[in-house]
Amino acid sequence: MAEKQRKTSVPNKASAPKERVSIAVRLRAVLGVLAFVAMGSAVWLFGQWEPRALPVKVIEVEGELHHHSSQLLQERLSERLNGGILTADLADLKAAAEDLPWVGHASLRRVWPDTLQVRVEEHRPIARWNADGLVTAEGVVFRPTGGTIPAGLPLLEGDDKRAPEVTERYLKWRDDLMLVGHLIQSMSVDPRGDWRIDLVMGTELRLGTGAVEERLARFIASAPQLEAAGQPTLVDLRYSNGFSVKWASGTDTKNRAHSDRITRSGNRG
Repeated sequence: MAEKQRKTSVPNKASAPKERVSIAVRLRAVLGVLAFVAMGSAVWLFGQWEPRALPVKVIEVEGELHHHSSQLLQERLSERLNGGILTADLADLKAAAEDLPWVGHASLRRVWPDTLQVRVEEHRPIARWNADGLVTAEGVVFRPTGGTIPAGLPLLEGDDKRAPEVTERYLKWRDDLMLVGHLIQSMSVDPRGDWRIDLVMGTELRLGTGAVEERLARFIASAPQLEAAGQPTLVDLRYSNGFSVKWASGTDTKNRAHSDRITRSGNRG
């Protein structure tokens, strides 16, 4: 009988390196996961340890505070404080400080080993805004609580979105009118864009919706003559080249006749 042929398996020399590469890849993946877990655990342990080992013991308040006490600000920040001197969230604490109605800007920094320094700038209002607010020279509207609106400020009225425009015009017109001895008591712009100024002396200026700068300049140029003629209660400047005047009762007829010569007419708009 013929001998049965033996079948012998010859190892595939190319498969061994592939297996070693596969094992190495899996090993690196496992080590990566273990490193990630270890890092996460270390961060968690540090977060638990750091506030107790390195607590914030002092909150120092710097800057001029006229409407909020330093104690109130310290209490507000203490309530929001999470973590120690290294992990305290300064952005969150800044937001907490600026949530106070009168605080316009706050900045914080860490001072080793246990102090947070807070510098605060309060809003500086130039006028009241509508019924319940105040506005700064930059047109920032804020509404303090507890009836802390200062007395004696002029009143500006308009939509909150127009506050920067209204304050910019108020500051310019205030200075222009002061040159002829007039002070603004209130100023407003309605949703149609119609501007009005009430002067401290009791005169209302109606400027309309267009060419308001030129119209106010027209009043300022004639203000000395109007004042010499009597007491105007209303000056309607909504004309293309003139204005009309309503006088207080009791104004001298001779003075009114004089004023009529300086009042020009035109198409109102």
